[in-house]
Amino acid sequence: MHSFLSRLNATFAFAFSCLGMVTLLCFLTTVFDVPTPDVSIQVSDISVQQLPEFYRRSRKKSDFGNVTFDLNADLTSVFNWNTKQLFLYVMAEYETEKNVFNQVVIWDKIILRGDGNEVIRAQRLRKYPFFDDGNGLKGNTNVTLSLNWNAIPHAGLLPRLGSGHVVIEFPDWYRQ
Repeated sequence: MHSFLSRLNATFAFAFSCLGMVTLLCFLTTVFDVPTPDVSIQVSDISVQQLPEFYRRSRKKSDFGNVTFDLNADLTSVFNWNTKQLFLYVMAEYETEKNVFNQVVIWDKIILRGDGNEVIRAQRLRKYPFFDDGNGLKGNTNVTLSLNWNAIPHAGLLPRLGSGHVVIEFPDWYRQ
């Protein structure tokens, strides 16, 4: 007959095959679910400063964008039984003469399942500095702020979704 190790190997192979199939079926129950959260971003203060580059030993100055905003988001539709946590971030996207496509993350937050933080009401946010690698922010009229998130599931894909876009304009002058 078969040895003990052969039977043990067959049992584990069958158990892991069944476990993989159950995980696939669990993933398929939420893969086509498209969340529609209610998100609003109101920008309250926009200014541009010219600051020296702090990472180089040069006298070159770059634009520093100062953006403060209020964020209201009801993310209860994003959470389902397969969502472990959310990684939220507000990203600024813009175009300059130097670079065709720029993306800068200016705020982020991790929300764990069961924390009760599915509804975000935050005011006066800016967590990270908003530097441009030149002088592309002064007078830029097409900077888009958007709330994006990555839903970290128990099983399945890591989708990058977003909602709540607002277009802002930077002034034509530098703040002192």
